Amino acid sequence: MAISFESQRLKVVEITEEFDLSKHSYLLERIPQILTPAVVENLPPYFHEIGSGKQARIWLERMLLESRLLQVKVEDNELIGFLFAYVENDDCAHIGYLLAEEYWGRGLASELLQGFIHEVDKSESWLKLIGGVDQSNVASAKLLMKLGFIAQPAKGSCVVFYEYTIPQPQS
Repeated sequence: MAISFESQRLKVVEITEEFDLSKHSYLLERIPQILTPAVVENLPPYFHEIGSGKQARIWLERMLLESRLLQVKVEDNELIGFLFAYVENDDCAHIGYLLAEEYWGRGLASELLQGFIHEVDKSESWLKLIGGVDQSNVASAKLLMKLGFIAQPAKGSCVVFYEYTIPQPQS
């Protein structure tokens, strides 16, 4: 089942197989505006240098192949970012998120992740969420810790992994 939820300021909807890219030119136009150098600085190489609709389509198709991808929109339906969940097995999802630069510093990432955690707690069988954060991305690390993610020991990498255990119902 597709993940979707609304928070006070955000509307988050998963892009599913039924999504027809040919009817969503706005999405392909908006992706290069969102994936600016500052936004993708700490992300894998395939997030970088997305400057055209063609490159946006390639990026989007790749993301849809390897993860569950959710659009993040604000009240006026403007696309401001993405949340992705790579489901490693049925009980663990690696998550990532990004917001357009002009939306940083407003508490939207916190609102997004709180809503996501609440929604997957109800709708998915996952036991754990894992977020990898580059050591230089202090804001994301602080946010994950504030939300209850626990840093795992770094194994000589620039990336620190944070785990969140989804509370299980008492039987």
